[in-house]
Amino acid sequence: MNRFNKLLILLLILALPGAARAVEIKYAFRKGATYSYQYTQQCTSKSSAFTSTSTRTVAVPATSFKVKAIDFQQNAFILDIGDQNSTFRRYIRETGEIKGAPAETGRGIPFFLTFPAGDWKISEKRQIKKDLQFGNLVVPSLWNCMLKSVDSEKGLAEIIFAASVKLPDDQLRQKTFSLKGRALFNLPEGVIHQADWQTTYKFSFSNKEFAVTRNLWNFEQQVSHSLLMTGIQE
Repeated sequence: MNRFNKLLILLLILALPGAARAVEIKYAFRKGATYSYQYTQQCTSKSSAFTSTSTRTVAVPATSFKVKAIDFQQNAFILDIGDQNSTFRRYIRETGEIKGAPAETGRGIPFFLTFPAGDWKISEKRQIKKDLQFGNLVVPSLWNCMLKSVDSEKGLAEIIFAASVKLPDDQLRQKTFSLKGRALFNLPEGVIHQADWQTTYKFSFSNKEFAVTRNLWNFEQQVSHSLLMTGIQE
């Protein structure tokens, strides 16, 4: 095989969908623009004590909120995020890392995904350290993310993410928290277009009598979350 044919085959391989492709996933909020989102969730909880078990499912009405881009200063976007109840300010880097949060936590609003800096190849897995906040408790976590696909025609990148957190516990109280989901990132606009994820929280309580430890109570809560961008106003 001559040199020309080898070069031709290489070019054909690189032209195949998903082969050696890489993109940079980063937020690109435009100054003065307002991004509208709709957020919904459904919660299923299960508790058991001795031989008794109960299950409850609650669907939370959809919530609309807006993200207004105020400015971009010192390598961070200044964003005002709010719904009909409250508005709070965030300083967000292009990767999604929170640089500053001078206002209240805004617990009813979904978090920002954090992306790896630089080019990201399709099917490449990355790990990112991120803090999760549970009330006043901040817990470090390790996120596993993968760029699953890129639709060049629609300008959407599909990202799979998961995180597992072991909360503070002891011999009698065991707590775990896990999260997994997928997101569609709008590459031309530089914002999340859609995201769906599920969180699972488990708590078990045991009683120790002399040398015997007996499980008394278990609680598990699964919450399905859905986020959809509904519009952009300049």
